[in-house]
Amino acid sequence: MIAAHKENNADCTIAVIDVPLAEASRFGIMNTNPDGSIYEFEEKPEHPKSTNASMGIYVFSWNKLRKYLIEDEETEGSEHDFGKDVLPKMLNDGQRMFAYQFQGYWKDVGTIDSLWESNMDLLDPNVPLDLSDESWKIYSRNPVVPPQYIEEGALVQNSMIADGCDIAGSVDFSVLFSNVVVKPGAVVQDSIIMPGSVIEEGAVVQYAIVSENTVIGKNAVVGARPEDIEDKDKWGIAVIGDNLKIGAGAKIAPKEMISKDVEGVE
Repeated sequence: MIAAHKENNADCTIAVIDVPLAEASRFGIMNTNPDGSIYEFEEKPEHPKSTNASMGIYVFSWNKLRKYLIEDEETEGSEHDFGKDVLPKMLNDGQRMFAYQFQGYWKDVGTIDSLWESNMDLLDPNVPLDLSDESWKIYSRNPVVPPQYIEEGALVQNSMIADGCDIAGSVDFSVLFSNVVVKPGAVVQDSIIMPGSVIEEGAVVQYAIVSENTVIGKNAVVGARPEDIEDKDKWGIAVIGDNLKIGAGAKIAPKEMISKDVEGVE
């Protein structure tokens, strides 16, 4: 991208990725000439003219970046935002701005569905993203906890289990962050469980995101499989907030977003 910036003698280069037309209105769209130069920038257009979505990754020539940041700082009413203020001003002034077509893996996680999908992508062998790629190392914070422990009788398939987890139940096609506990008879499928959460005996968590340090009580049911819902408009990823208690036997429907404790059902 930097090489392309230099080759084009650009003042600003913006990384773009081709997105489906149906999703284009969620993004800042770059409309370009055949040589890749940008002639128009549309912020979340209702009727997009192209599918070149800005990735929010920019390369600037230093002298121009300095000039426009100083001008923006002195502009009354500016939100001091690249997408809303700095880039449109550069484009209006006729600066040399180019789009760089990115071809690798990228996911915008601005929605619940895309956040869930990006985690599930880690489990998909057909997605070109390898966290263990020696040529592109990813360094993460180590929670300094014991290794994961899979108890006798537990079942773990197609999942990513972080350190500190204690698994006695069933986990399938899910991502479990550190220190998650899945007790005997509990089932976790197609879900993301954040650090420190506990899935009690007999609980079922499907197509859900469970935030940190939350307890899903005994025999509670969170989410559902899409094929089990007749009205597809009512299906979606269930989301449970952090530091909550979902009581024993409680039922959380698909697409629900829970931000406070839920009482159990006798």
